[in-house]
Amino acid sequence: MDTSHYWSSRPLSELTGSEHHWLFLPGALTPRLKAMGDYSIEVVEQSHGPLNPEEAQALNVSPNTIGWVREVVMKLDGEACVTARSLTSVPALNGDWADLNGYGRRPLAEILYTSEQTLREPFQCALLPPGAPLAALSYRYAPQAERLLARRSRFTRNGSALLVSECFLPAFWARVEYAQALKSA
Repeated sequence: MDTSHYWSSRPLSELTGSEHHWLFLPGALTPRLKAMGDYSIEVVEQSHGPLNPEEAQALNVSPNTIGWVREVVMKLDGEACVTARSLTSVPALNGDWADLNGYGRRPLAEILYTSEQTLREPFQCALLPPGAPLAALSYRYAPQAERLLARRSRFTRNGSALLVSECFLPAFWARVEYAQALKSA
């Protein structure tokens, strides 16, 4: 399923101020999540397989290229708040992104923001369609979600791309709303 037309580099018209803030907030998400509660990360899957056409296009590689895919869920106080899907081609994994091999449970931010060779492209955001791979992962943790807002960004090292997509689950937005209510009380 081609979902590339769902991703936009401009904010979606239906975003609230908070949604816009979080979807386009620069820098690493992990430290911001850690400030919101007891942070943990669970690796759901880390494997090799064919990239779908949309993912291959985003990485500027041929369709059906074999890729490395890592799916995680980030939790606050034991509650699933953000899912993420990161991927690159196997040639990139064996080259410029070799430090991802056997990466385990550490947040990717530990390598993405510590190398001067790593460049981050601007965020894109989307209201995920049900058939998108990140939506499938997200519905496992939020099966009743009415809408799934996500952001993605491409990181490059010497021209090799890594695509990182993050979906903010309803539990995350509930925490943001609660924190805002406390501030205004």
